[in-house]
Amino acid sequence: MIKNFLIINCTGENDSIALKIDSKFFFRKLQTNLIKNEMLALNVFTFLKENNVKINNKFSLIVNSGPGSFSGIRIALAVAKGIKLVNKANVYSYNYFLLNAAPYLKDEIKIISIQKTNNFYYYSESKFEDSYIFSVPEKINAECLREENSIIIAPQEIVNDEIFNDISLKKIKIAKFDLKNIEILIEKNLLENKLIKPLYLS
Repeated sequence: MIKNFLIINCTGENDSIALKIDSKFFFRKLQTNLIKNEMLALNVFTFLKENNVKINNKFSLIVNSGPGSFSGIRIALAVAKGIKLVNKANVYSYNYFLLNAAPYLKDEIKIISIQKTNNFYYYSESKFEDSYIFSVPEKINAECLREENSIIIAPQEIVNDEIFNDISLKKIKIAKFDLKNIEILIEKNLLENKLIKPLYLS
């Protein structure tokens, strides 16, 4: 079970790092568009030092794989993997589809999580069958939005887009950025720990 961990969220939006250590949660916002390898590493190590964190094989690094700034995500992954090599920490990833869906996983209903990137809409979905397993994100189709017995989760900035015009407002839930929801993804075993790379949507 993942207990103590550092979250690195550098997608070009809500860039931040967060730390869960001994049941305490710490958060620091980073300056977007100024993420460079050296600067991010410095921010991470300063943050860890301020909170007296010792990294070992029981500590985990959890990185947002996207969608978002490809370079920012690559830098975040490089920093995490560098720390893993030196300190034997564990590395996991999550994405915005999962993070946004996290608060609704207790409902045990079909979830359709939506993101807009490069002027296209993508979705990842999951039905509850003993547990949640989300599909690989793909371009959206109108049929999936109209499925009954499901909820749609989308960021505030896109819920008024034309694509949602025929959808009942009761079905749409607003995604709220909260890195504490990583703990729900941990509990539901939804973090990725193999072949971790930036989420590329084509």
